[in-house]
Amino acid sequence: MPRSPSRTALAAAAVAAAGLVLASGCGADDDQAAAATPQPSGTSSTTPKGGGAVDVVLRDGAGAEVGTVTLTPADGSVQVEGRFHGLPAGAYHGFHIHQKPVCDPKAPDGPFSTAGPHFNPTNAHHGEHAGDLPPLLVDSDGTAEITSQTDRFTLGDLQEGGVALIVHAQPDNFAHIPDRYRSTDAPAPGPDEKSNATGDAGDRIACGVLEKA
Repeated sequence: MPRSPSRTALAAAAVAAAGLVLASGCGADDDQAAAATPQPSGTSSTTPKGGGAVDVVLRDGAGAEVGTVTLTPADGSVQVEGRFHGLPAGAYHGFHIHQKPVCDPKAPDGPFSTAGPHFNPTNAHHGEHAGDLPPLLVDSDGTAEITSQTDRFTLGDLQEGGVALIVHAQPDNFAHIPDRYRSTDAPAPGPDEKSNATGDAGDRIACGVLEKA
């Protein structure tokens, strides 16, 4: 006797019929950059949603999907909602918006270094970068969720040139280094140049592109 389709199968068929494809991965802001930069297999672009919102899928260095971030315009600000899985468990991880919409896991200078520095149109120190987002607290099962809202940028600001969303391997100290500490690389106590630029969040372990509009 034929089996009736499961609810999961019916839901999958409905999604496919509606043409809702969750695009993922990393790309470049123009054809030249895309051609010059190797991209993971199965990559594509940002997925528009209703109400002006967009989804950005993040992938790790092996090309596996590890999360989706939804960016929604909200009265001159942007609501950031993310769900992640498969991340290193039980730790905080830096989470930032970076200046270039290029995610190359095999970049010579390190995975996803092609995304450039943090999105920082005002040239502020780290902690005040427009692209500085709250760190992700990853549970013991490798999952994390985040909901935040910021007026440091609009969705239009990000889409003007395109950006990348990056998850880092280490916690983000937001350059909060008390003056009683002094790095061997710093001319004075307090945060050194690297802390002021990156918050010492370490390697880039996941990346997703918000494409240029």
